[in-house]
Amino acid sequence: MINYLKKTIFLITLLFALPINAQEFPKGKWEVMTQTVIPHVMTPMPAHKDVICVNDKNKERPPIAAHESCEFSNYKIVGNGASWQMKCKGELNMNGAGRIIFSANQYKGSAIVKMKIPQSEPMEIDHTYTGKRIGDCK
Repeated sequence: MINYLKKTIFLITLLFALPINAQEFPKGKWEVMTQTVIPHVMTPMPAHKDVICVNDKNKERPPIAAHESCEFSNYKIVGNGASWQMKCKGELNMNGAGRIIFSANQYKGSAIVKMKIPQSEPMEIDHTYTGKRIGDCK
């Protein structure tokens, strides 16, 4: 009985210690390539490159390029994966969700966004992301 209690206390202690060791996305300057694919559109859009600084001010959002009207929610990091939901207002009027898998110096991921343009059918847009850490923020 005493061994069972010791094991139970040890497991409970370990369970509460895990969130303390939760990983965060590596801070620094990141070069992000975004490829946008709109299904049923014959001509693919060219990929675009952005440089993003991940620091204490924006560590609660994914390291992707996004319009200033976009807000992120449910940004979670579990292990080396990050996931989120997003909603953009105004002219963009879109919402979606994404996920990346990262290491200290690179990441890959994707997002699916649903967009409604006035006087048009709703459309689904696929984004793929590739990021690499290129240094420290200045």
